[in-house]
Amino acid sequence: MAIVVVGSLAYDSVETPRGKRERMLGGSVTHFSNAASFLSRPYIVGVVGQDFSEASWSFLKQKTRSYQGVLVRPGKTFFWEGVYSGDMNEAMTKTTELGVFAEFEPYIPQKYPRRGILFLANIDPKIQKKVALQMPQMRWKFLDTMNFWITTKPKELDEVLQLVNGLIVNEGEAKLLSGKNHPIEALEAIYRPHFEILIMKRGSNGVIIQGRDFRVILPAYPTTHVVDPTGAGDSFAGAFCSYLDAHHVSRLSPSVVKKAASYASVVASFCVEDFGVEGIAPHPWKDIQRRWSEYRRMVFL
Repeated sequence: MAIVVVGSLAYDSVETPRGKRERMLGGSVTHFSNAASFLSRPYIVGVVGQDFSEASWSFLKQKTRSYQGVLVRPGKTFFWEGVYSGDMNEAMTKTTELGVFAEFEPYIPQKYPRRGILFLANIDPKIQKKVALQMPQMRWKFLDTMNFWITTKPKELDEVLQLVNGLIVNEGEAKLLSGKNHPIEALEAIYRPHFEILIMKRGSNGVIIQGRDFRVILPAYPTTHVVDPTGAGDSFAGAFCSYLDAHHVSRLSPSVVKKAASYASVVASFCVEDFGVEGIAPHPWKDIQRRWSEYRRMVFL
C-alpha cells in the first residue's frame, strides 16, 4: 500500500510553560509525515509560500516519499501563533495568517498512488470532498476535522463524511459533532453504518476506538515531560496510518487496532516532549521500539 496525506504546511510560533519558539516548521502534513516516517513515508499534498526555507524542504525530503504535490505560490506560508497554559490541553490562538493557504486547491500528481491510505487532514470540508472524489479506490480514507468546520460548515462536513470509512477526532470535537457530553454516547452518536473505524483522541486520557463490531480503549503513554502538545493529534494519525500501511492491513480486527493504536500513542508521546518536530525527529527507531515494548507490557498487549 501507500499513504497520501492532504493538509497544511505551516510555520508556528508557540509559547508554553516550558518556553517559547518562533517560526518552527509545523502544519498537519508535517507532523503526520514526521510520525509516519519510521514505518512508511507518505506522499504529501499542500501549498507553501516563497518564504518556505531550504531547511524546511530538506526536512520534507527526509520524511516523505514525494512532495511533488506541494505547490509553491507567490506570498507567505500559513502562519499560526498560539499560547498554552495550565494543563496545556488546549492552545489559545494569538495569530492566524493563512497566506497562500487561503486559496489552497490540492494538486494530486499523476504519479501519486490511487490505492492505499488517504488521510484528509484538518482543512475545509469542501476541499476534503474534492480530494476524496478524486481518489475513490483508496482502501482506507480517514478524515480529521475541527470545531470551526463543525460549526460553520456542517452540511459540507456531512457530505464528505459520506465518502470516508474512518474518522479521527478529539473528544471535544466528538462532543460538539454529536451534541452528547459523555464520550461513549458521543462515539455512538457519530458512528455511521459505512464507517469501519472511529477514533476519539482524549489527550492524557488516551483513546477510544469504535469498530464495526468491537470497541478498544487504551490509555495514553504516561509521559510527564510535556513541552509542546502542538501536532500530537496529527502525529497519532501519522503513526496509526503508517502501521496499517507497513503491515498491509486490509481488514481491521481488535488485535490489529490495539497494535496500531498502541504504536500511535507511543509515537505521539514523543511529539509532546519537545517543541515542534523536535519531539520526534531526533529519535532513532530503537527509542520507539523500547517505549512501545514498555507500553505494551504496561497494558498487557
